[in-house]
Amino acid sequence: MGAKSRLQQRDAHAKGRSIIAWDKTGKNLVTAGVDGKVLIHTWDPSVPSAVIATIKAHNAAVTCAALSPNGTVLASGSVDHSVKLFSYPDGKFQSTVTRFTLPIRCLGFSATGGLLAAAGDDDGIKLIAMADNSIARILRGHGSPVTWVAFDPKNEYLASADSDGTVIFWLISSGKSLHTLTQIAPRIDVEFSESSNCVAWSPDGNLLALPGRKSDVLLLDRDTAEEICSFKGGHTSPVSALAWSLNGKYLATAGSDLQVVLWDVEKQQDIDGMLFETPLCSIAWKPVENALAAINMEGKFSVWESAVPPHMVSPTICVKSSLVSATNFEQLHKFSDDEGSEGHGQSIDLGSQDTAGGNEDNDESNGEEEEEEEFVSSKRRRGGNSASLDDVYDKKPAKRPQVETARASFTLKVPAMQGAFHPGSTDKVEGKRWFLAYNLIGSISSCDKDGSCHVEVEFHDITKGVRIPAMADYFGYTMASLGEKACVLASPQNGDKCPSTLTYRPFNSWASNSEWSMRFPANEEVKAVAVGNGWAAAATSSHFLRIYSEGGVQSFILSLSGPVVSMNGYQHQLVVVTHSSNPLSTDDQAMEFVVLDLQRRRKIMDGRLPLSPGSRLAWIGFSEGGSLGFYDSQGVLRRHFHEFGGCWVPIFRAEKERKNSSEVFWMVGFDETQTFAVICKLPETQPLVFPRPILSFFKHSLPLVNADLGGDDLENDYLRHSLLLSEARAKADRAAAEGLDADHEDDNVLQKEIEHDKYVLRLVAAACKGDKLVRAMELAASLRLRKSLEGAIKVVNAMRLPSLADRLNVMLEVCQKIVFKNGLLTSYPFSAATKYAKESGRRRFRTCACTRFFHLGAYSKSGGFGERACSKSRSARTTTISSPRSAASKTSDPERITGDPEGAASGSGSSTRQSNSFQSTCEGVARSGANLCSTEGKQSFCKITGAQWWSLHVEVVGAGLSQAAPGR
Repeated sequence: MGAKSRLQQRDAHAKGRSIIAWDKTGKNLVTAGVDGKVLIHTWDPSVPSAVIATIKAHNAAVTCAALSPNGTVLASGSVDHSVKLFSYPDGKFQSTVTRFTLPIRCLGFSATGGLLAAAGDDDGIKLIAMADNSIARILRGHGSPVTWVAFDPKNEYLASADSDGTVIFWLISSGKSLHTLTQIAPRIDVEFSESSNCVAWSPDGNLLALPGRKSDVLLLDRDTAEEICSFKGGHTSPVSALAWSLNGKYLATAGSDLQVVLWDVEKQQDIDGMLFETPLCSIAWKPVENALAAINMEGKFSVWESAVPPHMVSPTICVKSSLVSATNFEQLHKFSDDEGSEGHGQSIDLGSQDTAGGNEDNDESNGEEEEEEEFVSSKRRRGGNSASLDDVYDKKPAKRPQVETARASFTLKVPAMQGAFHPGSTDKVEGKRWFLAYNLIGSISSCDKDGSCHVEVEFHDITKGVRIPAMADYFGYTMASLGEKACVLASPQNGDKCPSTLTYRPFNSWASNSEWSMRFPANEEVKAVAVGNGWAAAATSSHFLRIYSEGGVQSFILSLSGPVVSMNGYQHQLVVVTHSSNPLSTDDQAMEFVVLDLQRRRKIMDGRLPLSPGSRLAWIGFSEGGSLGFYDSQGVLRRHFHEFGGCWVPIFRAEKERKNSSEVFWMVGFDETQTFAVICKLPETQPLVFPRPILSFFKHSLPLVNADLGGDDLENDYLRHSLLLSEARAKADRAAAEGLDADHEDDNVLQKEIEHDKYVLRLVAAACKGDKLVRAMELAASLRLRKSLEGAIKVVNAMRLPSLADRLNVMLEVCQKIVFKNGLLTSYPFSAATKYAKESGRRRFRTCACTRFFHLGAYSKSGGFGERACSKSRSARTTTISSPRSAASKTSDPERITGDPEGAASGSGSSTRQSNSFQSTCEGVARSGANLCSTEGKQSFCKITGAQWWSLHVEVVGAGLSQAAPGR
């Protein structure tokens, strides 16, 4: 046992649990106690201490206090359920930062001072943003009162302990629990116990120290939470307080056995101790000197000057020792098990010698290494047979670097998987409303106040949706999805008696009692939900995707390939995102998606989700037109296009639109041209229900790299409209292939072609102005309409570029050469396309002739063309022509195909007649194929010796065909 304390005791607070801490200068001490006071003392061992500030802001016992890292803010928590902030060192009241419904037990500042953690008997640890005193996040996972919280010095993890002895490692960035260690610390009574389950990070952040269940002290690895070693034998009762020295070389522990023990962390042994008359409840190392402050259960404090023996390294001197790292501790622990098993693990105690006598020996020592080891051996080890880690290395010094090297080569930190979330949801805020779902339709919000919960559904456009009355929440809903006709809500499992629940609520129904709920088995929990037209879906912890009809019938069950991340619905489509594997070592999440058609029960598309490096998925959903897109934590919105068999194109970057670094874009949705988001100001990263979020609109912009200054916007518009035109064509093709009325889609394609050509002509003019003729030719080849090509020729002639004008004129002439023979379009550009159409059956061309928009049904196997001509007034009629001979007999209708414009004889020798109507139609066929383009739809213009070749593209549903045509 250590020497009996002869330290001077100084009164501070009434009898009961108190706390003590040094400020960063080491000149002042802060104490708090059951009398509801927080005192700031000056400390000088030569003179009596003086109280320079008395803070009496709480009306009950102060249970915890913390100083910010910069030493300017003092926080205190109390049994009166409040956390208050004061300026330091004057102690002036600043604000009440938060309130709980039950007593508060612990506080802790992050390494940067940006966050304050507060916890107690309530469920949840509040992370408070110090910039505006808002609740940044609430961490839930403890089942009993939280007794201690501690941020690691690297500002990555938060460690917390509760009265049942459970310790949890939290990831600060996401709020997810990484490791939960149950019953690792003693079980205590927060009201009457003299002990406290405290945790403390080493100064380098590699180790976490905490009391063990056997009156020992445990050291855990920061990344794996595995036990590295334990300090045993120093205490005979549970440890009630502990503190690291500034350099991390020493650890001080106080126990209910009235002892304070100092441990050499590197050697895993106690070096000194002191016996007090009253149990201690809090200790703190002085940051600038070799001194340890302590306060006892009677509210009296004292300072142990020269706590570390003088011949040893001072606790304030920076030491360079690899033994302090958690990595080396793990290897050394294994090594000592093999080579020093007799000594390792032996109980270490203060010994029966008097500490004062030990100090006399210290005075006689000459500081040599041998004498220091002799001192430790004779004074600190029980039985004299406990081998330190240095002794183990003395036995086999050659293996030390080998062990360290081997460990370093296999150390790999595996990032955590992103947890499940719902697009448009926000974190729960105690006492305030929070969003379960928010989209372009409306919002679902919830509020948990005074133990009662209720859910409200609101529509942005009140004329479209009926008013939905608020409903009581008896299940604790945390998940929701909002559709046009219904909403779905779900709650997680809360113990064996409260299973996970799914609730479907339609807005309009022909029958009463149309709302239904499903309760899931005890081993299955809902993780994500989605709703659409006539269906609801739930992804569960069992990797099941359960699909229900609007009446509550479970229509299908699918197995997911991995843990669900998020999902969303649109009409009859459902997109589900899951983890495909563990994240990469570069912190890149590995996710995949699948889009399902629930009406036809088929998979539309699937693939990997290309997130930005090191980012997380923040939103996924469909546009108002049904296009799929997702938004990541790096602020990049990507939309899915059908080019290249399906690809993701970045259409929006928050970084480009952000006015300052404090802006955060919270994604809501998008359409063909704009992104809709709510702008939040840091530290807020999510909108509040009140005041209502303000929706901002941002034009889509692709991240192009352009050599020409100022050319980005024009090329951006060109590429963006090219993609939109491609999507419009694909949509029209799908409608025609499915036998649906494609009039609306065809009109949309024509409008997209006009917009596309408008930007192409601007780029042609810019290229000509910059004397970039090859670029101008390539751009002109991408024009969709004849009038656009004629306009390009006018632009080129106005700029006096005859060589380019000649090539464009030849291009225009080639597009006009269409010959009708034997029911086939046989000119060079289109014979291959027509032949393919004849062989493959019901295919069609999309054509545009001047102001009319034609659809020519491809040559069918029965031998005929079907023509539908839509005028500006959108009137239409359809004619089927079985042969050129029959077509020639119908010259009275200018909209019908009637003959051969070139007067060429047919293969059978039958006569042909010319038709201006059919000629204009065929000219439209040439123009609609983008005029000059290569196979796969890419534009090209080639000049070969003595001849010019063009690739003319005709778009056929499902195929891109081309035929090279020699110029004249």
